[in-house]
Amino acid sequence: MSSQVSIIGLGNLTTSMLTGIDKIKHNYKINVIDIDKKKQSIAKKFNVSFYSSFTDILCKSDLIILMVKPNNYKDVIRAINPFLSNKNIILSFMAGITIAEMKKEININVPIIRCMTNITISTDISYIFYFMKSFNKKSDTKLSKFFNKFSILKKCKTEEDINKITALYGSGPAYYVYFNQIIRDSFIKMGFKKKDAIDYTNDLISGSANIIKENKISDNLINKIASKGGTTQAALSELNNNKLNSIISKSIVKAYKKSKNILKK
Repeated sequence: MSSQVSIIGLGNLTTSMLTGIDKIKHNYKINVIDIDKKKQSIAKKFNVSFYSSFTDILCKSDLIILMVKPNNYKDVIRAINPFLSNKNIILSFMAGITIAEMKKEININVPIIRCMTNITISTDISYIFYFMKSFNKKSDTKLSKFFNKFSILKKCKTEEDINKITALYGSGPAYYVYFNQIIRDSFIKMGFKKKDAIDYTNDLISGSANIIKENKISDNLINKIASKGGTTQAALSELNNNKLNSIISKSIVKAYKKSKNILKK
């Protein structure tokens, strides 16, 4: 009999994860639960079972993955309480909600593991960072058995590390996309057609990412590209003069602080 994994919430991150799972061979029965019945078509695309309400499939699931918005966590946990069993391991991908906060709402003593990844899991073997308060070999094995098929698991030493990862890795793709948009718009402002601007920018960003990946340490790459007194150096000097590195660092710190106080406005 195949093991079951139930994912609660069919948003962008769940869709990205299902895309990654769909690329590999596995023997898991995957269930997706979302109150929005219109999302059944998304589940059908990935050939997974869809439910619009909580049922006893949860008590049969080895892993229950919470992919809901943090402000809904109490309602969701209270709703799944009647269906939980000792068989379950709860994995939370909710930003900022601590294990202690979740345990307060759960009526049964089940392992709770906080996790974080990002949407690039749909296209590549990305990291899934995780933290469990007290090490449980059985839980760790079940986690590895499922996630190592389509991702790289990375254990965090503290729960605080998950908050940092949320700001750096979870939000990370948005930073790259934001910069992509700036370059794209610059192409357009300089007279290039929008379609060409998109193609050129995407090629630029993906090509640069591949070079960084091949070189591992990117510090020397800028020196290879920027000649003294040249066009690249002129642009970099302007960025440095405007303290772009400081602006980006402060922005990431703000995201980190928000991850620690996610429910505060």
